[in-house]
Amino acid sequence: MSLLSICTQVANDLALAPPTSIVGNSDETATRLLAQAQAEGEALARKPENGWVCMILEHDFTTAATPSNISGSVANVGGFAVVSGLTLAGVVQVGTWQGYGTGLQNNSIVTAVTNADPNSTVTLSLPPTQTGAGTFTFGQSDYPLPSDFQRPIDNTMWDRARFCSMRGPQSPQQWQLYKSSVIGRASIQRRFRFREIDGSVHFSIDPVPTDNGSNLVFEYVSNAWCKSSTGTPQTMWEADTDVGILDEYLITLGVRWRMLRRLGFSYQEELDEYQRQVSKAMAKDGGQAILDMTPSDQLSLIGPWNLPETGYGNVLS
Repeated sequence: MSLLSICTQVANDLALAPPTSIVGNSDETATRLLAQAQAEGEALARKPENGWVCMILEHDFTTAATPSNISGSVANVGGFAVVSGLTLAGVVQVGTWQGYGTGLQNNSIVTAVTNADPNSTVTLSLPPTQTGAGTFTFGQSDYPLPSDFQRPIDNTMWDRARFCSMRGPQSPQQWQLYKSSVIGRASIQRRFRFREIDGSVHFSIDPVPTDNGSNLVFEYVSNAWCKSSTGTPQTMWEADTDVGILDEYLITLGVRWRMLRRLGFSYQEELDEYQRQVSKAMAKDGGQAILDMTPSDQLSLIGPWNLPETGYGNVLS
């Protein structure tokens, strides 16, 4: 069903003259129907605590870094580290990349880049501890989120390159502990945090990746509950031909009771029907887990069932 067909069905059910169009129509019935359809979409999208299954998506991305041990020379210019004579291939970016190497302090953020390989220059946010020739590596620390990102799904952040989960999201206190204390960069598992950088939220990783192309993944709840006729996800109705990502039957029931309320009519029976149908949909959405009376929180990959009784280990002769 499209927005127009949803609104037409509600108008017919309430004995209203159905508008020929909804979006951009100044007719009072059309504007009311659009307002209630928008309100219903936004409210319905927030019903399940963990999100509707149709709004849960997977985000796959890869780490970005330069090759290790790029030759260059570091100098102290106005209290900032400036590394010159680099070959960067144009990949290093301002604000979301950090540098490591000779004389560079931990958490040295890239603040300026001049690409002119093999004489590219990078300016960093902290002064160097020593100057002169050396080797350097640059890695991307902060990664943009999907345009429809609303909130993450806990415990879905995985480092597929290392076959292990990522630790987080870190609190501000935990993040500063690792970024600013003597613990430094030491870590087997990657850590992560959601942070705002230059006006937008990013997925930040610690230690900053120095491996290029490693696969990372997490799942998230999308903020898009409807879409265009061509499939573009949206957070609001923009055209009469838009369709719902959420259950359009539920949207129709929601628009019906909301219109009755706005028109000053009794709407309790319609609201009750709507709430019962939403409750049923939420109960069925994605199915239910089977409860184990003796659950284990350990992922068992090896045990007595797949170990030989003899002939294993390092045998000295």
